[in-house]
This record gives sequence, C-alpha cells and structure tokens, in this order.
Amino acid sequence: MHILDAALQTVTDYPGGAASLAPRVGLTAGILSNKVNPNCSTNHLSLVEANRIMTVTGDHAVLQALASEHGYALVKIENPDQAKGVLHGMLDLGVAEGEFSRELHDALLDGVITDNEMSGLGKAALAYQGTLIGLLRRLRDEHAKTSRNAAGV
Repeated sequence: MHILDAALQTVTDYPGGAASLAPRVGLTAGILSNKVNPNCSTNHLSLVEANRIMTVTGDHAVLQALASEHGYALVKIENPDQAKGVLHGMLDLGVAEGEFSRELHDALLDGVITDNEMSGLGKAALAYQGTLIGLLRRLRDEHAKTSRNAAGV
C-alpha cells in the first residue's frame, strides 16, 4: 500500500474520521483531509503529523507502508516482562517457533500454499522474529546488570 493511501485509510477508519481526529492531532478537519488526500497538491502531511496520527489512532499502516516501500518489514517488539527473565524468554521463543512450525506443517500438507496459509506463515514468522528480539533485549539487560555488578556499581 502506498503511504498516502495508508494515511487516508488511517484517517477515514478513525471513529468520526477527520472531524474527530483532527483536533486530537492539532489540525482542522479540512486541513487534515487535504493532507491525506492523494489528489491534493497544496497540503502535505509532515512526519511529525504522521507520527501524531499513529500515536492517537494506534494505526501504524503509514509506518508499515513506508517500510515496505523501501524494502523493509516491521516487527512490533513488545517490552519484555523483566520479571520473567531469560528462561521465560527462551520458552517464549520455543512457543513462537512451534507456532511457525505448525503453520508450515499445515500449509505443506496438501502440497499447495494458499494465500491464507501464506498470510499465516508471514504472521507467525514475524511473531517469531519479535520474540527473538525480545529475548535479545532480556539478554542485554542481564548483561548490563552483570557488567555493573562486576564493575562494583
């Protein structure tokens, strides 16, 4: 999806549309509508405004579209529960790998990977990546703690 289409969809999908969203992001409804209108050549959405819109709506389609346009895939990384620690991070990783393996197993059963199966594989793979990165965060935190302790801090 093109970034302007994503911006327009984000605004129109927001409950109440531009009229409701505009005051929450510091714009008038007319200006916001123009900024997300791909056919408008006078008003343009700034990065700061796009960020505010994503913050208020919780819809990150603009960010996803921008990443996709440049050949990147985004993975939302939840802040790991520090109380769980590294062991739980490893177990979470095993669960995510198992979910991906189940999706792959089911997709390959009949020898044809459908659009829905490919979508499921993609989601499971991204979840697996996110879990791995979450584990790395836990490990970095643990490393920082042990480094501080070793340094006598």
